[in-house]
Parts: sequence; structure tokens; C-alpha cells
Amino acid sequence: MNIIIISHESDVDGVFSAAIALQRYPQGRVFFTSYGKENFNRVFDLVYGEVLKSTSKGVVIFTDLGLSEELVEITSELFSFLHSNSWEVLWIDHHPWPLKSIELFNSEKETSRLVLDSSGKKCAAELTYDYMLPNNNKAKLLASIAHTSDFLLNDQIYPPLPELIIYYKNIPNFYSKLTELAIKVSNGVLWDLTMQQEYLQYCKYRDESKSESIKKMQVVELSNGMKMAVIPSSPYIQASLFSEEIFRESSIDAIFFLSDEGKVSIRRNNPNIKCNKIASNLLEGGGHEYAAGGHIKSEPSKMHMVIMELKNALEKSLTKK
Repeated sequence: MNIIIISHESDVDGVFSAAIALQRYPQGRVFFTSYGKENFNRVFDLVYGEVLKSTSKGVVIFTDLGLSEELVEITSELFSFLHSNSWEVLWIDHHPWPLKSIELFNSEKETSRLVLDSSGKKCAAELTYDYMLPNNNKAKLLASIAHTSDFLLNDQIYPPLPELIIYYKNIPNFYSKLTELAIKVSNGVLWDLTMQQEYLQYCKYRDESKSESIKKMQVVELSNGMKMAVIPSSPYIQASLFSEEIFRESSIDAIFFLSDEGKVSIRRNNPNIKCNKIASNLLEGGGHEYAAGGHIKSEPSKMHMVIMELKNALEKSLTKK
């Protein structure tokens, strides 16, 4: 059977979800993508090409990718194409989904199946393990590591894969390296000498970037006494790990990491703050209570406007139920 696996490109959960799917279907082709219409169109074009080349039916497996309302139309078109070519869809995810996105699967239930648990208790790799390889010890361990990474826990030790993924994002062959990593993980290899060399190179870039970012950090106090920080971020910084360092050494409640392109990564140090609610006030925003992201409307170089927009997004999120 033809198998195409599509997963989230940004973190351990996405890579490990793909790796577990590969354990179940080692013949699968693996592709990675991120959020936004442009990214989904890119990976959908790859799917169209793979299906047209095939001579038999198959399954497209999506893991660790939420489906926003703006993506329903192009996803529906893909589903119709797959159905007409005798292909099926399996979508496994743990993000909150709008009703319109869920209804897409109700209308296509003959050829598409949605495994969705947005309770906030399981990551995508755990759901992939539960659905595809229950009682498989190797897959169970991978799911456990993904849970630790995705929920920012410190309950077990594992290699610095989150930072290695950041390093891969900054090299020309990012997608091929990420696919290579997923294949390694599916075979039980979490670290090797090549990865160690890559990580040491990454550490040099990371440390330089962190030093520069701290110098540019701006802290703003809200009317309710909460403090937020806006930090111009380098592509070599892993937001969750860096935020933990800053939170340990300050009284900041929320951090916004801002890229040159206007992408924002949100992290919190206060349970009253819901990062996904903040993100809902941004462009293409989404994520979890503890970590989320989106894009700002303001010009990234106009920091006073950026701070105002992010402050408003945070304050507005505190009034949402």
C-alpha cells in the first residue's frame, strides 16, 4: 500500500509522530510542513504529485497538524482528489480545532478519519502510538519522550533534539535532514556522531544569538501588574528552552519572541495566561495554553507598534473565557 506521512516540522512531537507512523509503515514517504496557507499548499502539491505517480490506492497520514478554518477549502479540495483516486486520509492531532474543520471529516467520513484529542493531556506522538502501534515498546518510549518535550517537562533525560531541529531549520537542506532524522528515530537511533557534530556547531550560533537577544529585550508592565517581555529573536534560538532560562532569573509573566519576518513565539510563566488565547488575536495564531505562536500585523522594525499590538493581544486574552 502507498503511504504518505505529513507531519509538523517544528518540534520533537512532529518528528516522533512521523517516526512512529514510519514504524508502522516503513515504506511511507515522509514530508514536513508548518502552519499557514502557503505551507499547506506547498505540501499538498507534493501529495498531488505523489498520488498521480502511483498506480494503486494508498493513505495520506497527517500528524501533529491542526486545521484552521482558512485551510478547510484547500483541504476539502485535496480530500476530493484523494477520494477520486481511491486514496484515504488519516489525520491525528492534539490541537484545538474549530467546528468547521471537524465537520470536513463528517462530510468525508467514508474516506477520511480524524483522531483528535484536544484535551491537552496527550501529544500527537502519543495519539499516533495509541492508534497505530499500541503495546509496541519502542513506539511507547518515543511517545513518552515526545510528551516530555511537548509539555516542557523535566521527567526524563533525552538528547537535545529540539535544538538540533532548530539547527536544521537554518540550513538549505532542512527538509531532507528532518526526514533523515525521522527515519533514524523510527529505527531507534536518537543520536549519533554526525548529530553531535551538528549540535556543537549549533551551540556556537545559539550562544551568540542569546547574548544579543538579551541586550535587546524590552519589558513592559501591564495595568494589572503583570510583566511581559518582547525579545527580538534569532532563528538559532529555541524559544521554550530560552524562555525557561529567562523565567528562572526574572519576574516576567509572558515572553514574545519576535523574528525579523514578524513571526511571534509565545511562552508563559503564569498559569493565568493562556498562550493560545493570545495567539488567537494574531495572524495565523494557534497553539497550546503553555506555548503558541502567530504573526503580527505591525512592521517588525517599528518596535513601539509591535509592543502595543502584543500588549493588546495579551490584555484581550485575559478577558476571554
